[in-house]
Amino acid sequence: MNVNQMLYQLLHPWHWLTYGQNTAAVGLILLYFYTLYTRKMMLLAQQTRRAELYPLLILQKTQVSGDHLEFLIVNVGNGSLLNAVRWGQGVSNGFKLGSVFLERPPDINSAFAGTMVHDSTLTLHNAVTGSEAHVLDVIEGTDSVGGRHQFCILRSLIAPGQFEHQVQMIHPTEFLPLRQRIILKAYEWQARLKRSINHNH
Repeated sequence: MNVNQMLYQLLHPWHWLTYGQNTAAVGLILLYFYTLYTRKMMLLAQQTRRAELYPLLILQKTQVSGDHLEFLIVNVGNGSLLNAVRWGQGVSNGFKLGSVFLERPPDINSAFAGTMVHDSTLTLHNAVTGSEAHVLDVIEGTDSVGGRHQFCILRSLIAPGQFEHQVQMIHPTEFLPLRQRIILKAYEWQARLKRSINHNH
């Protein structure tokens, strides 16, 4: 092929595409980029829907007054936390907050906490005696399409009248990439297995 022929094919690509092998190769390349583009658009749509639906609770303020500890919690997310309930219990020194939902033990009662729309606040009052070194508080509810959400506060006594707090917000896994969903499911099964073993002993 001389220079003139190469130049002609570059300027007239439809002639180049008439060859079967070339057409198949170009088709695969186009399919690859189309798949990447489609996946990117799907992830963007999922992130947008997640931002619209999901509540996002934060611990804005803590205050100790005598033998009472007050938590001020704010929903900074666009979505509402519906039918919220609150429960809590003392936990061991080795307890850690993770990325899986915590299940309320049957012997622990829950209290209705209402609905938290965008920018609404919830104040929790806790009696503190100093005898409980580590306490877990949980607020959980659903979003507008029934997805479960859970906000956990782990309170640790570090000195008389002084506490350290760790927080964790857990959301549904529907909008996460497949790999992350598999990892979270594995953690969830592991946690359930440990609870089952501890319960049987």
